[in-house]
Amino acid sequence: MKTPEHPIFLESVKYIRSKLGITGLNKVQQSILERIIHSSGDFSLQSRIRFSPCACESAINALQNGSKILTDTYMAKAAISPMAKRTLNSDVQCILSMAPTTIDSTLTTRSAIGMRNIWLDFEEKENLLNAPFVVIGSSPTALISLLDLVEAGHTKPSLIIGMPVGFIGVSESKSRLLKSDCPYILLDGSKGGASLAAAATNALLRAAEN
Repeated sequence: MKTPEHPIFLESVKYIRSKLGITGLNKVQQSILERIIHSSGDFSLQSRIRFSPCACESAINALQNGSKILTDTYMAKAAISPMAKRTLNSDVQCILSMAPTTIDSTLTTRSAIGMRNIWLDFEEKENLLNAPFVVIGSSPTALISLLDLVEAGHTKPSLIIGMPVGFIGVSESKSRLLKSDCPYILLDGSKGGASLAAAATNALLRAAEN
């Protein structure tokens, strides 16, 4: 049975809708926008969100068929796991679980290595027909690592939530995602973060539950 939303959340969404007006988004896209605004209090995100064609449909189908959710941080995993358990019981993993403890930080990042390791491990052991759903809220290097793999001929994810936050490498990684043939939902510019990436994911879990 579907878990009801909290009354305060529903009241917040009602307020957000009154301020947004007509957005031109479909029902699922609208729910994603509402959740990220609710998480951030930032109405400017309306002009920054981008959806590739059929991104939401691809993600919902993958989630309903048991796709794993991979996050770039444990913070995002913690924000998604309760919704995943209440809805589809999706398996949520953090790429840092496959990252080395120490690295030469002048050459790479733990997130980049963790993404590469977990993706190659997935290809070796899992069903290639149901690719993971990837949530990037902090690490542009993890996003670049994944795009490098896809461009080299490895499996495309069912969706990339591309919302790394910050300044160094962030806009570049998002621009590259926009030019890729991967399905994506992203926030352009420097805005993003684990809470926003998780909010978008939770909206899709709710949609998939329905």
